[in-house]
Amino acid sequence: MSIGTIVAALALETESDPVAGRALQLARRHEARLVLVHAVEGDLPHEPGLPGSLDAAALKRMLEQDAADRIGRLIGGAPGTATEIVVSAGKPHRIIEEVAEREGAGLVVIGPGKARNLREKVFGSTADRIVRSMQRPVLVVRSPRADPYRRLVVAADFSAASQAAAEAALSLAPEAAVELVHAVDTPLAFEQAMRRAGTPQAEIDRYLRARAGEARARISAAFAGTIAAAAARPRLRIVDGPAGAALVRISRSGRADLIALGTQGGNAISQALLGSVARHVLRAAGCDVLVSA
Repeated sequence: MSIGTIVAALALETESDPVAGRALQLARRHEARLVLVHAVEGDLPHEPGLPGSLDAAALKRMLEQDAADRIGRLIGGAPGTATEIVVSAGKPHRIIEEVAEREGAGLVVIGPGKARNLREKVFGSTADRIVRSMQRPVLVVRSPRADPYRRLVVAADFSAASQAAAEAALSLAPEAAVELVHAVDTPLAFEQAMRRAGTPQAEIDRYLRARAGEARARISAAFAGTIAAAAARPRLRIVDGPAGAALVRISRSGRADLIALGTQGGNAISQALLGSVARHVLRAAGCDVLVSA
């Protein structure tokens, strides 16, 4: 994955922004051009109740200039990094997508966001929409620290998107220690049915071990190229239970600075899949999350 240009979306809700710090760290590490984006939400010149004498165009320019000035203060000039500031009025997810496409971004950096109203609870926050629709790696910054990533966990399954996420994460943090995590989720109802059918516990345990062994062999084969590309030989961990819950536990255990996982893009099926794994991780993870289509 080439990271010639990084597009970072800033909410400007506080005087500090972890997204800005992480984007600057990555831009310096990869000698990438950094485009910092802020969306002024709403159709402000047409808000009801504004004085009739108000110069709407001047108000819009003032709001945009104020946002640009705040971004400048956030990054402190960013010495040694080529930076550009883009402030535009409109829906944040559309502006971020348009800028990322126009600039040919190798990486998009955003905050986790939160649903602020009923519409966003139904359709998802800005972060949800970007992750669902973006056809390039998206880094969701949850940690306030911007130290280089040292411990990388990849959610490993048999999809091309999972392998793309692994490649993107290794490009992002080539020196990091890597752990591949694959979840083997045997439904409890299935185990209970085996017991009711009179299957001895020893045979059930043997079956579960066999499933885990088969998964280990398949993941090792599927990620052979990824393993060869890593600076140190990655560890492969097979965990029992739902993938989302396992990844969240790992992210909160201190064993990971970055979780990488794949999603399939912007159709209805992929959005359902996103809801079952990636969305759970994005909302509950204790560290940064990299998502790749």
